[in-house]
Amino acid sequence: MKTRLLIVHPDPSTLALLSSMLMSMGHEIDEAANDRLAVRLMERGGVDLMIAGVDPSDIEALELLAYMRRKHRQIPVILMFPESNPERTKEALRLGALAVLKFPVPATELRAAVTQALGPVVAAQASAAAAAAQANAPAPKPSSHPVAANGRSPAPTPTAQYRSETLAKDWGIVGNDPSLRQAIELAASIAPMRSPVLIVGEPGTGKSLLARTLHKMGARADQPFVNFDCAASAETWAEHDPMASLPDSEIGTPDHEWRNTLAEAQEGTLFLEEVSALPDDLRLQLLRSLQDREFESMNSNHNGQPDVRFLMSTSENLVGLVEQGKFRQDLYHRISVICLKLPPLRHRGTDIEQLAEFFRARFAQEFNKNVVGFTRDALDCLNKHDWPGNVRELEGVIQRGVVLCQGSRITSGHLLPSLGNSRVPRPSLMMSPRPSLSTSIRPLKEALEEPEKRIIIQALQALNWNRQETARVLDINRTTLYKKMKKYGLLVDGPIWVN
Repeated sequence: MKTRLLIVHPDPSTLALLSSMLMSMGHEIDEAANDRLAVRLMERGGVDLMIAGVDPSDIEALELLAYMRRKHRQIPVILMFPESNPERTKEALRLGALAVLKFPVPATELRAAVTQALGPVVAAQASAAAAAAQANAPAPKPSSHPVAANGRSPAPTPTAQYRSETLAKDWGIVGNDPSLRQAIELAASIAPMRSPVLIVGEPGTGKSLLARTLHKMGARADQPFVNFDCAASAETWAEHDPMASLPDSEIGTPDHEWRNTLAEAQEGTLFLEEVSALPDDLRLQLLRSLQDREFESMNSNHNGQPDVRFLMSTSENLVGLVEQGKFRQDLYHRISVICLKLPPLRHRGTDIEQLAEFFRARFAQEFNKNVVGFTRDALDCLNKHDWPGNVRELEGVIQRGVVLCQGSRITSGHLLPSLGNSRVPRPSLMMSPRPSLSTSIRPLKEALEEPEKRIIIQALQALNWNRQETARVLDINRTTLYKKMKKYGLLVDGPIWVN
């Protein structure tokens, strides 16, 4: 017998997101956008648990909880605050709230809180069903179908487990690491929604791949997917001369490019890559787009309604940037309604070999080479590496291994030039001789540029100096690749080979 939950939240996108998450857990859902509608649905009956999002700074934030304690004391209530507020939390718990969660809330934490709250309800339903069966009487009917705030029943949602299997099979999201599977399960449950999604992870963990997968699995799969590289665009905008444009024209300005990007993504998905790099004025425009879903038409004075789903990624600690005053707190709360966290490859254990095999098969077919596997020493080499570049680095290493392999199996010799020294133990400070500053230590910027140059050259070699394909494999845009090739002196007529 299904349990019935009443979700109360003033923001439509958050309301839809919570409903989707909880429906995927097997619950029936009623939705209410305000306290008045929530009271009306409660009086109708049949609700087993209420989950309400409230602003703790609002003087009337706990009025709905007080009503529940007066009229429906037997029904548990879970509250969600957008920010930590110890005093209000204590007051809510004193008034009878079963739990107070900080929103956005991880799916596992929400599931645990709901399971705990519904424990007595499920036990009572099971007892009633058993008694009815014993008396040879039909068991009590399940709760009535959920009714949303607009009076319509929400569409059924496929199970997250089924859709996550589709993700791995059809779009190349490979691995069995629990943290990765948790992110995939959550992604599967929210893919059809319009809610903004923030994808968090170190560079190279697959944020762009997951964003494209979310788009392909959603209702907008046949519409545009626009990838907007905030970091690369920020570099371009920093060089923009505001006096270069004509007085009555905004062509070439960041504002103009932003509005063109929104128009290009109309009815589709806009993926803001490295959103923390977005300039301040465009952060404000993004906030307004998320709040009001309005943007000015380029050649008119009226506002239009953008039909765009926003997906965002970051490798930065946005919470830390907010605390430092370097990122808008109101924008962070808006874009982090749902957050997907991708683990670094070094934490994914046996996934390394599984991914290596996936890439080997793909590149062997692409390059038409009879490379069927790895030698044991090659696998040991892969497992010992720390993978600072994560899955993107592993992909490049395997691609190079397939290209260089002349036999049927990739050996450590094909991999070591790309990997360098892996997990070299740090020597004791007491026993290590002091290095000579003049010979052993180079400026950090110079030292970091060397491996980047080598990786770029290796990718160009493997792909016959096809810049578009190289940019795709390295997960950077072509403008960024061109600038780096120019920086490292790689804009030449013939290829450069490195061993």
